[in-house]
Amino acid sequence: MMGKGKLDLVERLTNECIDLCQTVLRGRKRLEPLLDPAFRTQKLLRAVNEQKTAVNEMEAAVDRIIAAVERMSEIDFSDAAAAEQQLSTCCDEIMEACCFQDLTGQRMSQVNDTLNEVEAVLASIADGRASPQVSVAGESLLNGPALPGNGVEQDVVDRLLATSEGRR
Repeated sequence: MMGKGKLDLVERLTNECIDLCQTVLRGRKRLEPLLDPAFRTQKLLRAVNEQKTAVNEMEAAVDRIIAAVERMSEIDFSDAAAAEQQLSTCCDEIMEACCFQDLTGQRMSQVNDTLNEVEAVLASIADGRASPQVSVAGESLLNGPALPGNGVEQDVVDRLLATSEGRR
C-alpha cells in the first residue's frame, strides 16, 4: 500500500502532466491557422517559390546588365554611326533588364504578406491573444506575376493578340 506522500507525489505529477497536455493543446489550437494544409501549400509554398524566382530574376537581370556594359566597353568609336547604334542597343538592353525590379517587388510583396501573417499568429501566441485568421489564397485576381510554368507563355499571348488585331 502506498503512503500518503507517494500518493501526493503521483497526484502532483498527474496534474502537471494534465497541465502540460492542456498547454500543448492550446498552443496547437493557436497555431492551427499556420498548420492548415491549404495555408502551407498555397501561401507558404508560393512565398518560398516567389522568393526563389525573384532571386533568379535578379541574377539574370544583373548578368544581362553586366554583359551589355561589357559590350559597351568594347565599342569601336571610330565609326560614329555604328558606335551610336551599338550604344543604343546596349542601353535598351540595360533598361529592359532593369524592369526586373517591378516584378521582383510584386513577388517580394507576396512573400512579405505571408510572413506578416505568420508573425501576427506568433505574436498573438506570445501575447496570449486569440490567433488571427489567415488567408489561404490571394484575395483578388491581381496577385502579381505567375511563377515559371504557371502562366500563359508569351507566344500564346502573341498569337492571341495577332488574332485579335486581325479581326479588327
